[in-house]
Amino acid sequence: MPITERLTLSVKLGVDEWKEQVKFLLQTLKKQEGNIRTRWGPHAEDESKLEFLIGWESADAQAKFQASPDFEAVMAQLKTVMTGPPTVYFVEFKPYAPPAIIDAAYVQVITLDSLSGSANEDALKGSMDVFTGQEGCTGVTSGLSTGTDKRFVGVVGWTSLEASDAATSKFAVTDGQMSTCRVNFRFPVKGFRGL
Repeated sequence: MPITERLTLSVKLGVDEWKEQVKFLLQTLKKQEGNIRTRWGPHAEDESKLEFLIGWESADAQAKFQASPDFEAVMAQLKTVMTGPPTVYFVEFKPYAPPAIIDAAYVQVITLDSLSGSANEDALKGSMDVFTGQEGCTGVTSGLSTGTDKRFVGVVGWTSLEASDAATSKFAVTDGQMSTCRVNFRFPVKGFRGL
């Protein structure tokens, strides 16, 4: 079953500070067996935060990469530009990676942490329906994280930040602590074409 690795890095501010290290990460990921696709970009709210949604054919494929010398080489490079520990966990999105979302101009990632033991995935997914049909929304998907710390992650594609702002005020949740960020997956970096 496909799985998405969500990786958030805090890095030194300025593209020139992290460009080569991120390029090395992306090139390395493309070569890994079981890697489907990586979408990445800075948070619109704070460009010192880089968001990566890394698609894997399975959790085993990611584990194989993490146990490899390639992973060690990537981490050695990234540590030179990181300003804090990375945040990483895995999400089973349903549906998995619709192009209308991951190819949108901006992707809003809504995270609900500290879910109660009675959190219902269907109800949480239903709460995301408020975005469907809103002006500028290109699509919605969501899922629960794997592992012991349960998180609900919703992903919404947008044509603009303004469209996201207008619709987000209508979103309300009754379970967990919400955080949200918008990511520019089309962030232009010279020399990154095709990565």
